[in-house]
Amino acid sequence: MTEIEIPDEPLGSGAPQSAYKNLLVPLVVVPAMIVMVLVLVFALFGAVTGKADSPSENLETVLHGGRNERRQAAFGLVRQILEYEHARREGKESEWGIDETFLPQLRNARAQMGTIAELEKDDVAIPFVLSSLMAQLGDPEGVHQLIEMTRIPEGLDPAGGFRMDAVFTLGAIGRDLAEPERVAAARTLIDLLASEDHGMVLASAAGLQNLPGPDTVHALVACLADPSVEIRLQAALSLVRLGDSTGVPVLREMAQQEPYQTEREAQPRKWAPQRVSESRRKAIAALRELGEPIEHDVLERWAADDPDPEVRAFARQLQADSDPVR
Repeated sequence: MTEIEIPDEPLGSGAPQSAYKNLLVPLVVVPAMIVMVLVLVFALFGAVTGKADSPSENLETVLHGGRNERRQAAFGLVRQILEYEHARREGKESEWGIDETFLPQLRNARAQMGTIAELEKDDVAIPFVLSSLMAQLGDPEGVHQLIEMTRIPEGLDPAGGFRMDAVFTLGAIGRDLAEPERVAAARTLIDLLASEDHGMVLASAAGLQNLPGPDTVHALVACLADPSVEIRLQAALSLVRLGDSTGVPVLREMAQQEPYQTEREAQPRKWAPQRVSESRRKAIAALRELGEPIEHDVLERWAADDPDPEVRAFARQLQADSDPVR
């Protein structure tokens, strides 16, 4: 899992800030994206202390409480549902008493907030969270609301944060979706690969790693020719996650320093040394995951002479793990 920097952006303090605005490069080097809705709530509401009320009570406060009360209740509700999901996956009882009767309550609360077209700018955050929770609980209506939120008008989402987070959430839960919703989510993210927003393309390429299908592979393969280093790399890593080796030439390219150096010459703010290091190591690891050979002399050079100490250490570990090295 990638490390996540969470901005403290209070609800209603201006344009919403995506939790991932500064994570596009780190995301590139994550072979399996794991994003929980809890992160979105931190990003949207800031770090607040969840209330000890029941889920139903929190939901009532989300609908009818004051501004700060709604923030607290939304956070508490998300935490409770995530704890319920964790308990369910481990075959345990949830301490919050959430069962199949809660989803209709959640769906009804979301319906009371209206459609995206009926919202105002400061009203988007909590409907977004409720839709995300519905989707995480497997509700098709919540999934389709998130799909709609990838197309929120700019006037409601000037910074694009909600659109971006909707894409990430669809990708994060993609493998748990029923087939109709998974196909619809994949189609949405594939269409977004044609966006003029570089970040949206990158987020979509990342999310597609959890939305398998023949159209997904075809779309990601097309991204391997993108002029952007990070989009080419993300597409290749997503293909690895899908068990496809078409991106091997890109992975071999991205295991070297040159692509990052070349792009940084044109865009000096891109590719800090640590991000280059992470990206190179993930490209190398992806090659090994696919069973692709790494030439002995190349691995020797990395282990002995690479200017990046982390790449040197990684190469030495690979040498130790594989004898003989192909």
